[in-house]
Amino acid sequence: MAAKSNASFEDLLKEEVIQHVHNIDLVEKVGKVKRMTQDKVATQTPSMDRDLAKIKQEAAVKDTKEETIDYVSSTFVPMVAPNEVLSYRSPGAQPFLLKKLKNGEYREADFIDLHGKTVEAAYEYTRRYILYARERGFRCILIIHGKGERDHLKRKATIKSYLAHWLKQMPEVLAYHSAPEWKGGTGALMVILKKGDKASFDNRELHALRTR
Repeated sequence: MAAKSNASFEDLLKEEVIQHVHNIDLVEKVGKVKRMTQDKVATQTPSMDRDLAKIKQEAAVKDTKEETIDYVSSTFVPMVAPNEVLSYRSPGAQPFLLKKLKNGEYREADFIDLHGKTVEAAYEYTRRYILYARERGFRCILIIHGKGERDHLKRKATIKSYLAHWLKQMPEVLAYHSAPEWKGGTGALMVILKKGDKASFDNRELHALRTR
């Protein structure tokens, strides 16, 4: 399978984990200091109350918006067969995209592998990667999901099924199709993303992604 490494995305995730651990450590230390000097802390002023109320209100709005794109909810997700060919084109997307994806005429800028991940972990990983890829101006990416063949008795591919459902809901996705055999076949998806702020490609520039 010809694909570039996604080491930079992995590095970004590692940095966020390190920063998260650092923040937790910092909060614990600050908490100890506050407990030691609690009698010297100034009382909360009306302006502080207003600021806190505003922050809580903004956080509530943000949580509501995030809930509307909770793709790991109990929403019914149709299961697909391990070897089923997947195809999707968003409204307004050019029909030629699917044909060219099917034939492997676009070369992926980067890829991720979802093998070994739970449904929840796969969603989080995929969602963050889609945003990461679009921010960097990637137009074509490869997502390796596997076929779920170890679950052959149930004859379904769980991660593959969920991924197909998630991508249809994500506004950044323009189209996708099962990869050609040399890129993973029905165990992977070639995905075209919409233009991002840093990717002012026109059709001719999109064609430049073709494999030479």
